Amino acid sequence: MIKKVLILSALVLTACFTYAQDILYCGQTEATERLFGRFPHVKAHADSADAALEAFTQSRAGGGDEVYVIPVVFHVIHSNGPENISDEQIYDAMYILNRDFKLENEDLDDVIPEFIGIAADIDIEFRLATLDPSGNCTKGINRLVSPLTYAGDEEMKQLIQWPREKYLNVWVCAYANGAAGYTLLPGSVDNFFNEDMDGIVLKHDYTGSIGTSSVSSSRTLTHEVGHWLNLRHCWGQGNTPGQSSNCNQDDNVSDTPNSIGWSSCALQGESCGSLNNVQNYMEYSYCSRMFTEGQRSRMRSAAQSNTADRNNLWTQANREATGTWSEDLSVCTADFTSAHDVVCLGDSVYFSDESFHNIQSWTWDFGDGTTLSGTDPLVYKDPVHAYAEAGWYTVSLTVGDGINEESVTKTNYLRVLPAGDLVHPFVEGFEDDTFVDEHWFIGNYMNDQTWNTTTNAAATGDQCMYIHNHSNQLPENTDELFSSTIDCSEFDAVVFSYKWAYASKWTETNDRFRVRISPNCGEDWFTLEMHTGFTDLPTAGNTNSAFFPDADEWQEESLVVTNDVWLNEFTRFSFEFVGEGGNNIFIDDINITEEGYIGIDSQTDDRIDYLNLYPNPSQGDSRLDFFLRGAATTQIAVTDMLGREVLNQNLGTLAAGLHSFTVPSAKWGSGIYLVRVQQGNEVETLKLVVK
Repeated sequence: MIKKVLILSALVLTACFTYAQDILYCGQTEATERLFGRFPHVKAHADSADAALEAFTQSRAGGGDEVYVIPVVFHVIHSNGPENISDEQIYDAMYILNRDFKLENEDLDDVIPEFIGIAADIDIEFRLATLDPSGNCTKGINRLVSPLTYAGDEEMKQLIQWPREKYLNVWVCAYANGAAGYTLLPGSVDNFFNEDMDGIVLKHDYTGSIGTSSVSSSRTLTHEVGHWLNLRHCWGQGNTPGQSSNCNQDDNVSDTPNSIGWSSCALQGESCGSLNNVQNYMEYSYCSRMFTEGQRSRMRSAAQSNTADRNNLWTQANREATGTWSEDLSVCTADFTSAHDVVCLGDSVYFSDESFHNIQSWTWDFGDGTTLSGTDPLVYKDPVHAYAEAGWYTVSLTVGDGINEESVTKTNYLRVLPAGDLVHPFVEGFEDDTFVDEHWFIGNYMNDQTWNTTTNAAATGDQCMYIHNHSNQLPENTDELFSSTIDCSEFDAVVFSYKWAYASKWTETNDRFRVRISPNCGEDWFTLEMHTGFTDLPTAGNTNSAFFPDADEWQEESLVVTNDVWLNEFTRFSFEFVGEGGNNIFIDDINITEEGYIGIDSQTDDRIDYLNLYPNPSQGDSRLDFFLRGAATTQIAVTDMLGREVLNQNLGTLAAGLHSFTVPSAKWGSGIYLVRVQQGNEVETLKLVVK
């Protein structure tokens, strides 16, 4: 048995980063190169389709002033992180896109006189779909949990796509294959073989101007839609602006001067023998303000062409099928969510109306005899409610548009836990399925294999909990098992012990098993122990077959929790497993008992007692937990291996106790970084690997 002592405190600080965002480029060129490299036979068809579209463009010249309305659907691929952007951020992105294409941008006056005369209204409008491919109501926004958000590649697109002849698909993710966003030109996806690659991928912080994004990054969608409608960069095909050789290329638009390409806002920039249209949306200047008349003709020609089915999108039949023919919408679907579906007695539950469309009235039934009804959205749309008794609650919502109504009822939607639902000492062997169902809760974030009881293995008795991870092939596949509240309020220290069994399929594994504690009913969670890879996770040898442990293939861990602030009637524990294609994981014999632990006298010296940086390696942001033995000024700095400082955050004077800090590693490139924590005169350094 391994015994470890953990000193925990209730004071938590979550710090934010404030450093400048690195500027990313468009990834259209690289996406095309990857496509042709992976599927060489596609290139011949793409070249032929490009030539046909070019001939069509020259013959039609994109004439007419009919406003083409194109249905759009957003697919937010996320891992419950900041990439799960709000509906409002998507609405903002759509507003900016339409504003730019209609030549209604407020900064149009900034365009220099030499080009203001050819700034064009494209006469193309984009609307979020209100009907899905099956004719069901939608708000044009889908959300899907997947670790592929950290890839942002063609495989991610396969998770969900609506027919490209009916919708412009836009995927939002954490990492857009190293770019701000990317798409493929119409000719490159004309082949039925790869039509499921058609659409636009956006990094979440380059989507719109609010939320996780900013005004400076808000024109990325405008730029990518230009590509989607057959525009190239102003310097031609390629992704290396500023090179003199770009003068030998062309974007096939007559009124955009030949250019080397600009990555800075040099308004009087000249190259290739003329003044350049630096403020064009197809430049990298990040001061874009306009499309030209020539680009208007080219985009409208692409919309009129059958290449990649663009000419079906704006037809009346398709607009009616996608719910974009009329802007007058009636109530269609009632739905709601809440920030948590398990809370403790006395906690407030924050409900959110997710109904659509044109909602003007709300009637809530919270299931405890309380109803709330009215028309003021500030009061009734997203109400807050607290329950007076523990138990399961069925919640209903009825919404209306002044004429029609829709209702939804979610049976046993919410569980309100009592204080001290379980008592100390606590013993759990997972032998009683009814008890497990009543007092344990599962977070199945990928909606696939997750925690279940099994009779095929046990440390003691006949059953245990396990995840059939052997069949998992997705990276970062996260599942969590949460306890109910456990009353530990009478004790100064407890011993928390558990047994686990695990084997890997391979000689290397990135599977991770983490044990966490919450002192406030699950509102905040802190790591007690992390078992990773081959460091200390396996309890048995590698096996390619599905692992089920023998009696001697279990290991026990014992942790001493010593701070009584964390030991109260709302204490909860969780077991989190992150699968990376390894093998099965098992847990059993969870025990919480009183510890005859004298405790550690408080000290006033500056000292960092506990450091934990995870996940590490990281494909997104990481989290740093640290315990301070005394109050002092605290600073966190991060440098790369060349000694360049990428983050320096002064946290001010922190009190003694446990603190947490978000390390914004998702913003940095791949590599090794040194994370330095300084409190007073003491400095501790950890290595962070960013993939």
